[in-house]
Amino acid sequence: MTKNASYIVKKTLFLCLSIIILFLVNACDQQEETQKEVNTPLYNRYDFPNILNLQATPDSATDRSVYAFSDYGAWFAYALPGSEQPELKGSFSGPFLMTQDNGCWISPVLSQLEIIDIATAKSLDLKNASVEEIHSYPGKLQQILHLHNPNIRITSELIFISGRTALSRLKIQNLTASTDISLRVRWSGKSFLGGSSFIAGQQNIQIGFAKNDHIGMITIPDDPSSHLKVQDAHSYKITTADKSLSGNKQETWLIAHTFCFSQDEWLQEQQILNKAFNTPDVFFSENEQRWDDLINKTIAELPPHFNHNDHHRIAVKCLETLSTNWRSPAGFFPHAGLFPSYHYEWFHGYWAWDSWKHAVALAYFNPELARNQIRAMYDFQDEMGMIADCVYRDTVIEAHNWRNTKPPLSAWASWKVFEKEEDKSFLKELFPKLERYHQWWYQYRDHDQNGLCEYGSTDGSLIAAKWESGMDNAVRFDETTLVKNNDNGWSMNRESVDLNAYLFAEKQYLAKIAAQIGEKEKAEKYTQDALQLKNLIQNYFYDESSGWFYDIDLDSKKHYKAYGAEGWIPLWAEVATPEQAAKLRTIMTDTTKFATYIPFPTLAADHPKFDPNGSYWRGPVWIDQAYFAIKGLRNYGYEKDARQFSEHLFDRLEGLKSDDRPIRENYHPLTGEGLESHHFSWSAAHLLLLLWEE
Repeated sequence: MTKNASYIVKKTLFLCLSIIILFLVNACDQQEETQKEVNTPLYNRYDFPNILNLQATPDSATDRSVYAFSDYGAWFAYALPGSEQPELKGSFSGPFLMTQDNGCWISPVLSQLEIIDIATAKSLDLKNASVEEIHSYPGKLQQILHLHNPNIRITSELIFISGRTALSRLKIQNLTASTDISLRVRWSGKSFLGGSSFIAGQQNIQIGFAKNDHIGMITIPDDPSSHLKVQDAHSYKITTADKSLSGNKQETWLIAHTFCFSQDEWLQEQQILNKAFNTPDVFFSENEQRWDDLINKTIAELPPHFNHNDHHRIAVKCLETLSTNWRSPAGFFPHAGLFPSYHYEWFHGYWAWDSWKHAVALAYFNPELARNQIRAMYDFQDEMGMIADCVYRDTVIEAHNWRNTKPPLSAWASWKVFEKEEDKSFLKELFPKLERYHQWWYQYRDHDQNGLCEYGSTDGSLIAAKWESGMDNAVRFDETTLVKNNDNGWSMNRESVDLNAYLFAEKQYLAKIAAQIGEKEKAEKYTQDALQLKNLIQNYFYDESSGWFYDIDLDSKKHYKAYGAEGWIPLWAEVATPEQAAKLRTIMTDTTKFATYIPFPTLAADHPKFDPNGSYWRGPVWIDQAYFAIKGLRNYGYEKDARQFSEHLFDRLEGLKSDDRPIRENYHPLTGEGLESHHFSWSAAHLLLLLWEE
């Protein structure tokens, strides 16, 4: 063999070997990718039935024992019919209106289903129908019933198609191959609310309200054969045209409920309704896809150690809680936001620090809503720069609370929201407002102008000053008094460590925002201001002998020594030294103080005033404060502690993962029992953050 021929053979062999290796590598990559797909399954709404118990029928307008569901920021919500009233099968309880009286049920069932067999001229006995399914799914209520005479399957579904309209789809299938069936569908209803009335139109029944001029509409597709009737203005009936179902055939009926605040809104909803009536399957498919995407986006954020079925259930329960508390723009609200709890009658508004917390969690799966939640509070910023404590859609029942604000966390929230989509225009829009609010604290809440602020009020009342802390009745405020700063501001006689730690964090985030939008000098200024405040916090609020951060009396400069949740906020803000953090960690992991069955009560368990039985901020565990504690430990490298305490919350909080009970406002630290209001947004938001954040 010649030298040249040998070279050609070797080169050919080399090329063949290279091709074989490349093939094997690609095969391995494909196998790995396939394995990755197998290990990362996609979920849909039907994997999460009845995460919350939404099956009950209200017995009065004010019945708060019934939980409900809404979507798209609607101001009304529905439940599944209660098992104690089987005649209501196929119908939906409610709706629960959040448009008057701080929430009330307009009816036990506004549109009760009746199915009439044309052959016998009798109503079918839905009460004795076999139940194949009565489930709430994320974004949808669904019932499947089976009647044997005639042999039909009834599927009744309800979704929201906008923030003003809910659509119900009734499907009836003839299960007999050889027998035709003719049916007529009727809906009827009456109202709980005194003074309300029904007015019949050609295609809808209009609901009139005695207390406002809002618009309620019960609408069916336009059909001249349908008949709409009102009896004495207090009840109505809608009877549809007859439909014949041949063997194995299925027919569909539609009915929609719309609740609007104005005639202009109703005109817009009519366009949506026309599309929905023409292509209902499209709307139901879009609803399913949207919720499947939300579920998978939420679960995809989970790290491996929190990526199990129980954690998936917790995540979806949080998602459903936040969605039902979502409200769309209305009245004084040009932007959407979240109620703390739709279920509690005094929480039908937007609160300041609730909003900042909601936004950080919302940013993971709904960045636009997260941005609007922050905007919603800044819509109410006054000329001095202050943000109100809480604001409402209207002031008929409740007035906006300008007596106090809430702890400053809006720069933190704005930055965290920005991190998800890096929308610089949002930062540019918010930055001057964030600055004004930050400066407001030093102008109206720093009594001796020493760079350390106090909680206070605008009206000189002590109760409002305590509200401003967010920890209304905390032990540390038991002996406080007020001092006047100027005509628009009063302070408690106590410099609070948590407030100043929050302000330190805000300076850090304002510096980041300024740098991001090209405000270099301001970024440097906020960085320097943060360093000065850090030195003050480390040296003034920390007590070396007890290893904890405390509030300081304005006059005596002495610490108010009570181990409380405020003491670990410097860890969350990363303002403590490593040595200080180590001493705090010792106390935080002490089972006689904060490492209780449910970790991180707001007051140490061995304090004489510790009272976890509904005492609000004197012992119960609040999930936001537990989050700050766990995040603080993680900030200083105590990852094992952080994960363990997170697991204790997930495993031990009543009703969180193993059943269908709601997320609560706070929890008993010794038993895990849920306390105070149900379906609480910031608890849901912080549980998600604990699940997501490493």
